[in-house]
Parts: sequence; C-alpha cells; structure tokens
Amino acid sequence: MATHATEVRVQELSRLLNAAFATPLSSGNMAQAADLLEGIRTAEGIDYLILLDNKKQIIAARGWDIAQKLPPVDKLSLERDLPALIHAATPIEFAGEPFGELRFGVSTEIMRGGINQLMLQSAITIIAGVLLCALIMGLLGFWLTRHIHRLIKAAENAAIGHYEAPLPSKGLTEITQLTTRFNEMTAVIKERVDTLVMNEEKFHTIANYTHSTELWLSPDEGKLVWINDSVTRLSGYSVNECMLLGDFPLSLTMPEERDRVTETLQQALLHRTVIQDFEFRAVRRDGQPFWASVSWQPIYDSNNSYLGLRASIRDNSELKEDRLSLRKAVIELRQIQSLGQSYLSRAESERARLSALLSAMRFGVLFVDNDNRVVFHNPAFCDLWGLGPSNQLPGKPIGQILQIAENRPALGDIIATYLEELVLSDDKVDFGELTMNDGRVITQHGFKVLDSQGAANGRMWIYEDVTQQREISEHMIKLAERDSLTGLYNRHRFQQELDRMVSEADRKQSAMALVFFDLDEFKHVNDTFGHGVGDELLKCIATTIGLQVRRHEVLSRLGGDEFAILVPDCNEFEVSKLAERIVSSIAQIPFTVEGHVLRPSSSVGVALFPNHASNSLELVAHADSAMYQAKSAGKSTWRMYRQDADPSREAITRLSWKDRITDALENEGLELHYQGIYYPKTRKLAHLEALVRMKDLQKPGEIIMPGMFIPHAEKTGKIIDIDRWVIRTTIELLGQKANIPSIAINISGRSFDEPEMPDYISQQLKLHKVNPARLLVELTETAAVSDIRDAERFIDALRATGCTVCLDDFGTGFASFAYLKQLKADVLKIDGFFIKDIISDHDSQVFVKGMVSMAHEMGKTTIAEFVENEAIFNMLIELGIDQVQGYYLDKPMKNHPGLDII
Repeated sequence: MATHATEVRVQELSRLLNAAFATPLSSGNMAQAADLLEGIRTAEGIDYLILLDNKKQIIAARGWDIAQKLPPVDKLSLERDLPALIHAATPIEFAGEPFGELRFGVSTEIMRGGINQLMLQSAITIIAGVLLCALIMGLLGFWLTRHIHRLIKAAENAAIGHYEAPLPSKGLTEITQLTTRFNEMTAVIKERVDTLVMNEEKFHTIANYTHSTELWLSPDEGKLVWINDSVTRLSGYSVNECMLLGDFPLSLTMPEERDRVTETLQQALLHRTVIQDFEFRAVRRDGQPFWASVSWQPIYDSNNSYLGLRASIRDNSELKEDRLSLRKAVIELRQIQSLGQSYLSRAESERARLSALLSAMRFGVLFVDNDNRVVFHNPAFCDLWGLGPSNQLPGKPIGQILQIAENRPALGDIIATYLEELVLSDDKVDFGELTMNDGRVITQHGFKVLDSQGAANGRMWIYEDVTQQREISEHMIKLAERDSLTGLYNRHRFQQELDRMVSEADRKQSAMALVFFDLDEFKHVNDTFGHGVGDELLKCIATTIGLQVRRHEVLSRLGGDEFAILVPDCNEFEVSKLAERIVSSIAQIPFTVEGHVLRPSSSVGVALFPNHASNSLELVAHADSAMYQAKSAGKSTWRMYRQDADPSREAITRLSWKDRITDALENEGLELHYQGIYYPKTRKLAHLEALVRMKDLQKPGEIIMPGMFIPHAEKTGKIIDIDRWVIRTTIELLGQKANIPSIAINISGRSFDEPEMPDYISQQLKLHKVNPARLLVELTETAAVSDIRDAERFIDALRATGCTVCLDDFGTGFASFAYLKQLKADVLKIDGFFIKDIISDHDSQVFVKGMVSMAHEMGKTTIAEFVENEAIFNMLIELGIDQVQGYYLDKPMKNHPGLDII
C-alpha cells in the first residue's frame, strides 16, 4: 500500500516539475530555472534536484554534490522495502520538443509517518475496546447526565456543520434554559453559514464561468495568487499546474516576446497602472501559437491596502486577423483609388493612341453594335472594300455599306454572313477567305465584344489582305513538288506517286515498273567544267527523256544525276523498250562545251512490281541494284533486275574500298581541305568548312574526292570511323590554334544511330580545351528528315554540348519547314540547286527569298552555297542572305589563309 502511494506521488511530481521547468528551458532562461530549483526543493519532501540539458550535462543542482556520480533511478516494487530516499527522473519537454531532464530525490519519511500514525490508531482502538467495559459501567451515570451529553453532541455536530432539529426543552431546570439558548444560537449560526455558502457558490460561479481567464498576481513579485478554471480552455494547463509554474502568465509567452511582456508587467506592478488590451504572441501547452490580449488593473482591500493586479486574458487571434485583413483592405483600397485617378487621367490619351494605332494598321478593323450598325472603322477597311473618304459610315447598317462598296464579292453572301444567327452567338467566328472584285484575297474574322458586365456589346470584324501570302504559298507548294533545276517531280512527289502506283497495282492485280538511271561519269563533268555545265547537261537530259515518257508515266529527278520513271500497267517487254530508248536517246544527245563535244551515257535499271518486289521499298532497292548491275556490265546499257545475278563484282569493289578506307584511317591517308564562308556585305571570313579528302596511294600526290569513297564508306559502315576522324582532327586544330575562326564539319546520317557520338564530341572538346561554340556540326536535311526522331535526339544532344548545329542542303524538300520545330538547328544552309540558276529562274528567287524570310523570323542564320559568280553574289545580298560560300570567293584548299590568323 505504501509503495503504490509513493509511486503515484512520484508520477504527480514528475508532471508538475516538467510543467514548471519547460518554459525557462525552452526560452534559455537558466537563471530562472536555477531559482525554481531552490523554491521547489524545500516543499513536498523533495530532498535534492539536479537539472540536466539534452547532452546530459548538469545545468544546476540543489541538495546534491555535483562532484558525486548521479544515482540510478529507483524502480519501486512490492517485494522490496520502501527506501528512505527514492531517486527519480523526468524529461523536460515543451510543445513536444525535449529540452533536458530533471533528476530528483523524494523522502519517504512522510509516508513512514503515516504508517506509524495508522499503527497508533490501531493501538488506540484496542485501548478503546478495553475501556468499553468501563463505559458500560458508567451508563448509569450517563443516564443521569443524558441531557448534558445530548447538548454536547449537538454542539459537536454544529461545529462540523450538521445542524440537527432543535433539542427538546421541557421544564424549568437550568439544563432546559441552556438547551433553549443553544437552540437559538444554532439557528442563527445555521442561517449565517447557509448565506455564506450561497455567496461562495455565486462567487465561484462568476469567477470560473467567464469567457476570459481571470487571475490575481501578488504585488511584490507578480506571483500567481489565484486563477479561474477558464485557463484550461485558453492554455491547456490546469489551475494546479498554473500555480506550480511560478511565473504564469509569462510562461505562455513566445520566447521572443518574453522580455517585452515581463517589462510591461513589472511596470504595471510597480506603478499600479491600468492597461487595456495589451497584445502578445503566446503558445498553448500543445505548442499551438495564438494571439493573447490581456487587461489588468490594481486591486485593494477594504482598508485600501494594495493587493496586486487583477488580470483578464483572452484569445485575440480572430480579432487580430480581422484587423490585419482590414488594414490590408484599406491599403489596397487606397492603392485602387490612386490607380483609378491615374487611369482616369490617362484614359483620353490612351484612347487617342488606340485610334492612331488602329488607323496605322494594315488590317481592316470594323466595330458594329448589336443592331449591326457601324460604330468605328479604320482607313484600311475602306481601302479593302473600295469605300471613299466621302462616305460617312458610323451609324449606318452594315448591309447598306456593303451595297455601296466598289470592291466586294457576291453581295448576297456577305450580307447573309453578317446577319447569321451564328455570328451573334459565338465569341469568335472564322469565315475563311473572300475573293474580291479586284482579285485580292482577304480573310475575315468576327469577335464578340463584351462590356464590363459580360453582356454582348456588338462585334469586331478583322480583315487581312493575304493575296501575296497565298501567291507565295502556291509557289512554294509548286516548288515543294518540283525540282527547281529541271522542273521535273522531285523525290518527295516521286515517293508519293510510287506509293500510289504500287497500291493501285496491288488492288488491280496488275503490274507496274520502276526505271532508275543516272549519267555515267557525271562527276567528271562537274569537276572539269564546273557545276554550271553539269546543270545544263541535266536540263538537256530531262528535256530529252521527257519526250520519251507517255502522259500517264511519271518522270522524276531524285537528286544529283539520278532520275526515275514510274510506268503503270505494263509488262517486261514494254518497259524493256523504254529502257532501250533511254540509253539510246541519251547517247545521241549532242552537247558541246568550250569547243569540246561531250557524249553522255547512262546506266538504266528496271524492276517490276510484283514480279521483283512485294512493296515500294523493295522495288526501289531492286531497281537501284539493277542500275548498278548495268554499270558493272560496262555502262551505257540497261539491266532488268535478276535475283540470281552475280553480285561478285559489286562485292569485290565494296571490299576493295573498305580495305582502302581502313588503310587510310590507320596510315594517315585522310586529310582535310578548308573552304571559307563569308559575310556578303563585308566579304569578311565568318568561319571555315572542313572537307575530307583521301590520298590516292596508287597515284602519289593526287587525292580522291569524297564522292568516290563516301558511298562505299556508308555501305561498309566505315563512315562512322571517318566521322570520328574528322571530329578529332578538327578539334585538335582548334585547340592548337585558338585565334582561327570557327570550323564547320559534316556528320553523316549514320551517326544518328550512334548515341555516343555527341558524348564523343563533348569529350574531345574538353580534352583539347576548346570552346564548343567554335565547332559547327552540319547535318544533311535529307538524312535528318528521313529519321526525324533520332535526328531530333541527336541535335538536342549536340546543342546540349554547346555546339552550333547547321542543317545542310536545306530546301531539297520544302516540307522540311514543318520539321524545324522539332529540328532545333541554328543555321540553315540552302541547297545549291536553288542558288546556281537563281539569276535566270524567278521561282528560285521567290523560294530563296521565302526561306530567308522564314529563317529570320525563326531566329536562324542562312548560308548560300555554290556562289560561282558575281551576279549570284550580288543577288544574294539583295535577298538578305547572312553568309555565302562558293568558288567565286575561294576554293577548298589544304592550307587555307584563314588557318594562318595570329
């Protein structure tokens, strides 16, 4: 029994001590904590107190020699005797956060005293039993004195508050008189006690059931004397816990508010001042912060003696938030008022500016009200519709205005458009294009105008003259499908026609043929006489073969000197005759250059669907294979695709070139030549382009042009090794010569399949300490568009290294403009086929101008290659080309002057 009572007492002391020391430790007030140790140790039988921090270091101690080792904490057990001193410990926490530990010793002398008292009472009980006999013996005497004993008993009951019925008082004896006086006194005392109890209950009811927390602070140190039950609702602490805290209400304050509240409270105690609604930030027992408002005033007793302060504390959080919101609203209202005055003063000037802006726009603008009457129009509207300045349009119905317009489309359709119910309901309506009487094409768009309440307030009509854009668009569509040099279908249109014919032949269960042919030794013509002569020869070939092609057959130029003919609904005999005519016709073309007579020849390959292929891809591959079989047969002939044809010559050639390329890579058989790219207006060198060449080991001193070995490198897979050699050699040169211009290199389409290539470029740049901006990487448009996803990832990776990305041969398929959103190239190099004949070909001029304009709008740089004379050079300046490259400026050379810049 004693052990259990002691254990309960230790637990109660632990909770109270935690509440007392949590506030000083959380605020770092160690002096206050030390003072609490002294005050608490002398009470409640506490022998010693030791205050530790979170690191188990002693902060303060009372009643214990800190030089001694701390005793272990006792665990009470019923099986063991209760020790004279119990060693206990309790953690100090505030708002769930630990701040230290309190070790204390509790003396069990009080408990032992209780036990001794119990034994004494037991002894008294035994003695009383012994005396019972003597009491019985005195019953006779008691009977004689029963009235006196009854009076004594009533007095004792009245002393403990039990007021029984009045004692009987009969007779005229002295005891009867004493009983009467006792009854009168008891009645008076009972009345006064009942009145006192009732008043006390009223006081407690008034004191405890208040919205605010009421408390009484002593006049000397501001110690808590009394506090009502409302404190639990406000702070989470009970009345007893508040009394034990010692510094309540300071223990409620935030640490940063403690000094301000303490100073204000001390001044109020000292000067006995009255303060209303003093606000401070407080924290509840569970750690939840709130705004508290306290009011206090001095109190005095009936003798006018100063008793301290009576204070009222309430939760003021909602009122505080309302005040802040109100203050913010007032500030915002003042700002809005100031802005309103500013806007009002600027409204007229803004209206004038808007009117001037609408008048200067090239778009026709018309505002009408809900009844389709004109409210406003700009000059461009009158110009587009042929309305003279003498016509006063505002206030007139739109139908009346359109009837007097000199330039208009079908009148009935226009009036119906403006009166449609759809126009009045939709927020935005696009009515497409109108072709006016003078041939101009305009677009019209209707927009609903809403007032400040969101109600319809008429409509706004926008008109734009798109005549020039449509003409350019038609030209671009035409050029997108046509080869700019020969006027034949290009590769893009060829692929569409091929897919269509294969699908149609498959559906009709008929046959169609694909005829591939190119010119033998055409590269020799370009290298010897220049690209201009080569272009003239290609035009002549296109004209001659065009006469051999029937109306339902499709002749296309695929690029370079490669041509193709699609022949629907045919057989082997018919297509073989066509192949013979092609070979014969080309061989008979008279072509004279500078007094030299050239005899062109061609190699023709034929493949049929479905005889030789099951789809369009196989058909193209087999026709190409048949063409190379014709070349292997001696050129100037044709061959029908045969699956059993002997491929040994092609294999031997391929293996031979593979060995030669491998040998060149291993034995310094490759070298770079450089050609300059210039700013056209200043002719200043912008950067260089590195062009790979192969040394001819069979003919020392001569070089092999890339057109001879690059195709074989691509077929054998050695092109990746060549790309890496070009990258490594160029970056080494940039690292050695820090002052030379930037250098552009060409990367093959096969590199798109090499995800490590951008990392390889980045590693080489870091190895040789080269700024990535000095390296330009050129990718051909055809290769990029053919595998758009891999190209997009490859270009993004290159841009991430910091290199500039250039899209080479741009414009070979105009549809590539659509891919520029995906291919984030920095530079567009326009294909030479648009440049070579730009002087005489108006379509090429339009196309180049359009590409330059669109490139500039997208923030990209343009380069024109194949600039071979001054006339082309000057025209490119007029068209706004950013940079130029070609034989007119310089030729590729190993020791370019640009490499000698110091």
